[in-house]
Amino acid sequence: MQHNEANSGPRILVVDDDRLMLTILVGLIRQEGFANIDQARDGNEALKKFLVRKPRIVFLDIEMPELDGIETLHALKAYGTNTQIVMISALPTAARVEAAKAGGAAGFLVKPISQKRIADAIRSCLKRADRVTGEVELFIFS
Repeated sequence: MQHNEANSGPRILVVDDDRLMLTILVGLIRQEGFANIDQARDGNEALKKFLVRKPRIVFLDIEMPELDGIETLHALKAYGTNTQIVMISALPTAARVEAAKAGGAAGFLVKPISQKRIADAIRSCLKRADRVTGEVELFIFS
């Protein structure tokens, strides 16, 4: 079966060093009908996959060893793409939310993440990417 963006949705990259969390996130996204999903276990792997796969949306965990989510966000944004990056954290401190916003993140999800939150985040990102509604403000779903 041929998979292209038309029949299986936009390419999405999920980055989390926790294998169980990665599996849960991918499952939630699949349940929303998206099939073009790539996974990375750390920031460095995320950068490599990002360059090769060019995802429309990235779900990016903040708490990771070596290259953390905020550093990875800055590295991805340096490529100047229109990719929508949603930060994920179990500890949404004001400093982290501010760093995500300053770094150009499209949104911020707080763990644990529900099916509805992931669906809302994907919809918001696709609207932002298509510029249908102009600038969409950074959203926080907790």
